[in-house]
Amino acid sequence: MVSTFFLFSSALSMAANFTSKSNSKASGSHMEAMFAQAQKTQAALQEDYKNAPMTTPRKAGSKVPQARHGKASGLKPSYGSAAPKPKPRSNAISSEFEKKEYFDEEDVLSEKIQVLAQWIRESRYCIVFTGAGISTSTGIPDFRSGVNTVLTTGPGVWERKAHGIKLPSQQKKVQNVLKAVPSPSHMAIVKLVREGLVKFVVSQNTDGLHRRSGLDPKCLAELHGNTNMEHCLKCGSKFMRDYRTRTAKAVHDHLTGRTCDDPKCRGPLVDSIINFNEDLPEDELDSAFENAKLADLCIVLGSSLRVYPAADIPGDMIKRGAKVVTVNLQKTPFNKRCALEVHATIDIVLLKLVKEFGLEVPQFQLKRCFQVDVRNDSLLIQGLDPASKTPYSFLKQVKVEIPPLKKDIELMKEPFEVKFPRQVVLSKENPMPVSLTLSFQGHYGEPELRIEKDIEEVGPTMFLLTFDVTTVEWETEVLEE
Repeated sequence: MVSTFFLFSSALSMAANFTSKSNSKASGSHMEAMFAQAQKTQAALQEDYKNAPMTTPRKAGSKVPQARHGKASGLKPSYGSAAPKPKPRSNAISSEFEKKEYFDEEDVLSEKIQVLAQWIRESRYCIVFTGAGISTSTGIPDFRSGVNTVLTTGPGVWERKAHGIKLPSQQKKVQNVLKAVPSPSHMAIVKLVREGLVKFVVSQNTDGLHRRSGLDPKCLAELHGNTNMEHCLKCGSKFMRDYRTRTAKAVHDHLTGRTCDDPKCRGPLVDSIINFNEDLPEDELDSAFENAKLADLCIVLGSSLRVYPAADIPGDMIKRGAKVVTVNLQKTPFNKRCALEVHATIDIVLLKLVKEFGLEVPQFQLKRCFQVDVRNDSLLIQGLDPASKTPYSFLKQVKVEIPPLKKDIELMKEPFEVKFPRQVVLSKENPMPVSLTLSFQGHYGEPELRIEKDIEEVGPTMFLLTFDVTTVEWETEVLEE
């Protein structure tokens, strides 16, 4: 094993609004600068909304593309093994009444949150069901908010398309998703799960923020995929990436052009995004419905409950008498049947809810994990998922320096492997000093991290990295086997 190691972060010159760690004043104002830029962007967005040209919405009776036979119906789908796999189908918002936003008075809201907290305490199995509304405070637009929404992200995706709104100052959604910081609501859910108050989370979102927040993947079902995940068509293995996995232009083409990370497989990889009229992932769907069957309380956060079969999850719970609580600015088709409807922004509701339990919402910290596997003839660096320890591509570049072997090489793509010019014999008396400089994708302005260690024997060593987005600092820990 490793006898000594020296860890220190090296913040190099960062592009645009990111500065060197050596400049403490700049580092301390890192997040403030990000938020200031976000406010400027949102101000420009709102100006665009005011001046955007409007086109005539689709007239009633005009031709609308129909779903293929068997893809969508008004009948309750069967989820037996012999039944066809359910496809996402949508009951779109079409009237101004459905787009209207409601807000509970402060005293009414407080009373509702107290009731909800009591129901959670009394619940034997509480689950959370999330939609796009939970991510709007991170800067990611939802789908169904109207033109006059109070949300700073402005009208939803469908509303903009329906009215032909053009937003020249809006950044690409891809950038927003990859750089989005999990909201207070995401972090509140993490806390509620860790405390055992919430047992499982079902999400319709593809932004990957639940996993990024630190939520245990075993407690999560992502019904419509994850923009950071791809899987192998041959062996079925799933791989997380710190970049958008989707590369295809055609809606139903999901091949990414990459191959399986397992050298014994090398099967074709596909992204995990689910579009309308496509099969939902069986494992995620089964997990969601099985946990819903166990639940006596479901808290719906930021979902219009208009996309099926996902909406059948709280719908089935209502049918068998379980409590369903909706937290949404707009009304949903379930409001008349749910046990409680709350009209407020989700961050406000969950922050107050967590406070009711005497808990604090944890600060978001980016977690990374990697392994250094040393052999007699080579060295391999592999990024790993912190939870599952499966391959996770988050490293952009690795510089390896091995003075005794006169090795000084920059590895630009995976696998990050260095072949030794000769066989090496390692011992405490004859260690091999190695210096690694890790470069990251930089979505949160992560500086390079330099790690120096003396290797005394062959075998793997695993590191856990924690990045504080407010101080722009890395903390590094060696994990025991």
